Amino acid sequence: MNKRFFLPFLALILLGTTQLFGQASRTLTLEESIEIAKDNSPLSRAATFSLIASKWRYKSFRADLLPSLDLSGNIPNYRLGTQTVNTAEGIQNVSFNNSNANLGLSINQAILPTGGSISVTSSLNRLGIFKGESRYEWSSTPFSIVYNQPLFQYNNLKWRNRIEPLRFKIAEKQFVEDLEDLSFTVTQSFFDVLISKINVEIAEFNVTVNDSIYNISKGRFEVGSLAENDLLQTELAYRNAEASLTNAKLTYQRAEENFKALLGLDDTIEIEIEAPETAPDVDLNFDKALALALENNSQSLQFRLDEIQANQAYDQAKRNGSFTANLRAEYGLNDTAIEFAEVYDNPGDLKSFNIGFQIPIFNWGKNMAQIKAARNQQLATANSIEYQRLQFELSVRSTVREFELLKGQVELAKISDNIAERRYDVSKNRYLIGKIDITNLFIAQNEKDSARRNYIQALRNYWSGYYNLRRLTLYDFAEDSPIYHEIEL
Repeated sequence: MNKRFFLPFLALILLGTTQLFGQASRTLTLEESIEIAKDNSPLSRAATFSLIASKWRYKSFRADLLPSLDLSGNIPNYRLGTQTVNTAEGIQNVSFNNSNANLGLSINQAILPTGGSISVTSSLNRLGIFKGESRYEWSSTPFSIVYNQPLFQYNNLKWRNRIEPLRFKIAEKQFVEDLEDLSFTVTQSFFDVLISKINVEIAEFNVTVNDSIYNISKGRFEVGSLAENDLLQTELAYRNAEASLTNAKLTYQRAEENFKALLGLDDTIEIEIEAPETAPDVDLNFDKALALALENNSQSLQFRLDEIQANQAYDQAKRNGSFTANLRAEYGLNDTAIEFAEVYDNPGDLKSFNIGFQIPIFNWGKNMAQIKAARNQQLATANSIEYQRLQFELSVRSTVREFELLKGQVELAKISDNIAERRYDVSKNRYLIGKIDITNLFIAQNEKDSARRNYIQALRNYWSGYYNLRRLTLYDFAEDSPIYHEIEL
């Protein structure tokens, strides 16, 4: 085939293969890495599923506040035997042989403010008697309304109505925090890879330079212009550089594998890390950051939830340990008949009303002990929350204060990196012309390597501080807006 046609044809084949099997290599910035992790990371999926589970738990609670429709009953059950009964003639054993079946439909509604319930029921019952002449009897309750009201008792539904919405709101905040925590973790791992890569580059450069210096030193030693001690020092530096390169490559490989796993990338994909410059400039002050953290962070909501739950436990202990009563009222219609067709013909009134009560008289101080325990736990929780809230505020203030210093450290580290690199170049040239000894050259080399690592570490600290601040406040200072992540529920 003519080369003029073959080469474009081959390029099309290679392009199609790349599109078919995915990109084999890609260059990643920090922001791109974070977005990939949010889409693909197992940690991101775990946070999503956790929020979805909380959403369904909240929906389950909301359903408890709405009417429910229930169908109940039993298939015909059969009983044969004898039982002891009291009669005018005395105690006698009476035999029985019957079956029973019933079916009922009810609508039930909980009453949130009072903790009571109301239900409307319709039911049908069939009794089969197989002693002597077999027969069936029917009974019906076409309509029955029952109101049940606990008096002076613990209202669990009312407390749940305060707790469950707050718990779901915490879950929503926690989801955003989990993704911001993932951003923070990706940042740490990203710079682990970057620092490992820089160490490999430094080690490769040092091997090349120390190899050249060692060869130059051998030549000078052979002509008698270099002491044997200096020659051995250059050889040792060369061997150490080779060992450092091997260790640096292993460290880089481990960091890269961990980074890919965190992002959810296949290990066969080759990646290149592109070092960031700096994080966005943000205008911060203590009061704003603290107000955002107290408003948005789930920890503040958790403080409120802990306080409510402590109050709930105290209320429950008080209610359960004191006088309680229960009111039950029913009104409806019922009827009985031998024939099914007549069971709804002439229903009569069905009325009932009763109040039951329970008064604890003596139980060896158990109720009082439970009340005292709940009260002191309530006080312990309140004091613990007060301390935790103070620690949280101090953490936010400390984070803001540290972040304001980090950008200056990045600028200083960058200047030091440039100075150390220029100093090393000058020292290397002066060594080559014999103006300085090998010790001063190695000092300059170590300072250059250290300054480069310090600059990357300063970048890492700055970006980590930036995402840590976002995680605490759930606020995007670059966009000047709250952070919100939407998912399909």
